[in-house]
Amino acid sequence: MVKYIYDIRGEVNSEITNKFASHLGTVIGNYLGPGESVVLGRDFNTPSQMIKRSISTGLMSAGINVMDFGIAPIPVIHYVMNLYQTKVMVTIAESDLRPQDVSIKIFSTFVIPLEQRHGDKVAWNCIGELRYAHEYREEYIKAVLKKAATKLIKSKSFLLVADCEMGMSAPFTPKLLNKLGCETVTIGFKDTKHDLNFSKPGPERLSLDSEVTTTVGADIGIILDNDRDGVTFIDECGNIVRDQTILGIFARDALIREHGGTVVSSVVASMSLDEVVSQYEGKLIKTSVNQVLKEVIDNDAVFGGDEPGMYVFPEFQTCYDAIFAMVRMLEILAREDTTLSKLTQEIAEYPRTFFTLECEHEKKMKVINTIKNSFESGEDINTVDGLRVEMEDSFILVRPSRFEPLIRIYIESKSSKKLQKLTASIKRIIENV
Repeated sequence: MVKYIYDIRGEVNSEITNKFASHLGTVIGNYLGPGESVVLGRDFNTPSQMIKRSISTGLMSAGINVMDFGIAPIPVIHYVMNLYQTKVMVTIAESDLRPQDVSIKIFSTFVIPLEQRHGDKVAWNCIGELRYAHEYREEYIKAVLKKAATKLIKSKSFLLVADCEMGMSAPFTPKLLNKLGCETVTIGFKDTKHDLNFSKPGPERLSLDSEVTTTVGADIGIILDNDRDGVTFIDECGNIVRDQTILGIFARDALIREHGGTVVSSVVASMSLDEVVSQYEGKLIKTSVNQVLKEVIDNDAVFGGDEPGMYVFPEFQTCYDAIFAMVRMLEILAREDTTLSKLTQEIAEYPRTFFTLECEHEKKMKVINTIKNSFESGEDINTVDGLRVEMEDSFILVRPSRFEPLIRIYIESKSSKKLQKLTASIKRIIENV
């Protein structure tokens, strides 16, 4: 069972080179040992293809057998990886932060020390084998249909707009939706400009998807990211639904299904999630952004999720799965015989802001400590991932970026006036530092 995810990002041919990728594969292979297996997949981008091949050769040089899934969604690879008796999977995709970057994600059932060291290669007659996976998509589709309330969803004959971003495995999502009795309008749209501050679809893309959703009279719109572990929902009125609101909808559904239980999210979580979990007699764990999946497993949680649009349903698999999230949302709409806009009204949405400020890496802790010292000792302080200051009707979260000289600030308050006041105060503190 995968518990650890390592995310390595950098600019292609500059920071992430073929030499780096091959060496990374060799280091992973050295830790696993000759004769072990690793599954490998990527998104549709050309740089991802190049880097995947280099990682593959590095793994093989360490005696690792590689099962290549080609272009495949992360949740699909994860679901079927056990069929290949492996404890590690590696995926390569365009970064959701910058188009010139790739993201190498390593999924493992145990901690893999990725220290910089010499990579040892095996003898020529011990090189690992390369094989290609086939028909795995059907295994995943069968599993989803078996787990979902398929007959109930079919009875509603939903009309969807699905933005599959240039179509990773283009027929895959429509094929699944067709088996659920849905009519689907598929879009292959990609932003011409990327938001360098946060991994969300840009305004141009959101506007188009919203317009198409309302124009065709769809029941719901969905935007799947390039590796299918994140999803954005659009209601039937064309409104983009907040990730935090979707978290609340899914958490409530899971707590009702399981008659309580543990929900896991990160320190980014809205105050509304606390309220939902409390109302349905659950327990909420707020952890580091990088530890959500591990905490879901360790605490036998009924649901877990985080921004941007990443949700895990342990009853199906312990992996962020945008495809299953889409199906589960249809199931909720069908079972409650309602619309997404009505569902969202049942989850509180408080005034919330997010922004980034430039900050050199060596000054990040100074900024965090200065903000921490600015508040009274009586405030609830969470330092599991940056600094989250809990107040009676508000919270402030300051998180240093792992990859860039930036600090990310989230502020939420039940009062718009207080939100503005807190935002101005935090900006002054950071700028002074």
